[in-house]
Amino acid sequence: MNEDKHIRHYMVEFAVPAPFPQDLYYIIPEQRSIVNDLFTAGKMVSYTLSMDLTKLWVIFLASSESELITLVDKLPLTSYMDFDYSELRFHQSLKLLPTMSLN
Repeated sequence: MNEDKHIRHYMVEFAVPAPFPQDLYYIIPEQRSIVNDLFTAGKMVSYTLSMDLTKLWVIFLASSESELITLVDKLPLTSYMDFDYSELRFHQSLKLLPTMSLN
């Protein structure tokens, strides 16, 4: 759980267009770059794509719904997908830290 009580967890579910339009493949590198920026900024906790490529789930950290929407709108593919979101009571995950070698 986050220490700051004003930060909330939101699960956003995107419906990926199927079939995926060929011209959207050119936007994926920009999407990945922004995803990496959001992870680095501590605004994104997880980013998961279903095996059948039809659903994308993202957990964001935001102080309000309006901040959440601002974050969602930063993703270039958002305008091509429908999405819905829910505020989470909690989100628990295993954080794997790199192991240090004493060799």
